[in-house]
Amino acid sequence: MINMRLKFIKGPETKYISHLDLMRTFQRALRRAHVPIHYTEGFNPHPSLSFASALGIGVTSIGEYLDIVLDEDMSEKDLMGKLNESLPQGLKIVDAVVLRDRAKSAMALVTDARYSIELIFKDLIDAEKMIADFMVQNSIVVPKEQPKKNFETTDVDIRPMIRVINVLHQENLNVTLDCIVACGSKANLKPHLLLEALRKFMGDIFEIKEIRRVELYANIDHELVPLSLVDRK
Repeated sequence: MINMRLKFIKGPETKYISHLDLMRTFQRALRRAHVPIHYTEGFNPHPSLSFASALGIGVTSIGEYLDIVLDEDMSEKDLMGKLNESLPQGLKIVDAVVLRDRAKSAMALVTDARYSIELIFKDLIDAEKMIADFMVQNSIVVPKEQPKKNFETTDVDIRPMIRVINVLHQENLNVTLDCIVACGSKANLKPHLLLEALRKFMGDIFEIKEIRRVELYANIDHELVPLSLVDRK
């Protein structure tokens, strides 16, 4: 069996597809492309594929990851070509790598995510100063739904989950933020929750134009490494 990691784009055409529908879309595409995907054993076999991290509804991405297991050898080029022919517009494989034996799954590896967030402010502001003032806080407490507790809402301090926020670009009322936040099984900060905290701090002075996930990282020896570079053969 061959373990492979695929990096793909989720564009505007598919940004409202749920995570479950995304999984079904890839399962259908793999069948149509005649990719020799491995199936699990047991009463209800299913294709061996897993995503690094679910992407929120309405969020685009240029840095999503999918791990698959093949029963037969297939070149990265052939896999990308055949699968892209079978995927709908808005989904595209941009990289494929063979993984080392016993490599950890992308889901187990991911610790951080990078987002590009475009905002439109109602008035001219000093974005860099406002972000600096926001980040200097020792704690940033916001209400958060807890899926494991029947979606009860509890107050959570998200400050430890915010690694970096930089103003990437500002032109008049348009501001683009570059953010790195926790993303994984141990801690996970969704961009919409971050923006709720920003709105609570700044006031209702901006609208969200676009949220784009740029990359997913693993923390290797205290360094953030893109998942496409981890455990490749």
